[in-house]
Amino acid sequence: MSKPDGSEQLGVRRIEIDAPEEAVAAECPFAPADYVDVQAAAEAVEQEEQATEEEMAKLQDLLTDLEHKCAFAEDQHLRVVAELQNYKRRVQQEKEQLTKYALEGVVVELIPVLDNFERAMEVKVDSPGAECLMAGVRMIYEQLQSALAGHGVQRIEALGQDFDPHLHDAVEREPSSALPPNVVVAELAKGYQLSGRVLRPAKVRVTVAPATEAD
Repeated sequence: MSKPDGSEQLGVRRIEIDAPEEAVAAECPFAPADYVDVQAAAEAVEQEEQATEEEMAKLQDLLTDLEHKCAFAEDQHLRVVAELQNYKRRVQQEKEQLTKYALEGVVVELIPVLDNFERAMEVKVDSPGAECLMAGVRMIYEQLQSALAGHGVQRIEALGQDFDPHLHDAVEREPSSALPPNVVVAELAKGYQLSGRVLRPAKVRVTVAPATEAD
């Protein structure tokens, strides 16, 4: 036989009453509609993550496209800069060439004048008056030569030199056993060059090997 609990000992009778569901619901502070649907929330989070990934992919594509465009623009910029530098270099070279050879046409026309001066100075004079006149001719010739030299005009060395087809024009040949072939032994017309550019090659006579009896 069970022993009575303390309440029974004190004369208090415990009565158990089943509370109705409506009363429990009334006492609960949250309504059933307020409970979160875990599956729906998970799907919403997944959709947000998917949308975020798609947005990130679009941004990555845009970044890649911008990088390609920047690389192309940089390449074009470098090309333009290089072309501009080449253009400036060409213009500077052309300017230097024009300055360097500006007198070429004038000097070419003066070369026959120099030839005539030289022919005049070869004339023998036999009177004081003619000698004075010849001295004036020599002075003018020397002044003209000095002025041309000051602008880069130089005579081409020929006499005693080995024949150079870039500097000499062999108009006569002289057989010689004392000298090797292709040595300039006479200068028939002086040659001139302007800053290294040949204006007229020197007209010369060169040696050739003498003919043998067999020839």
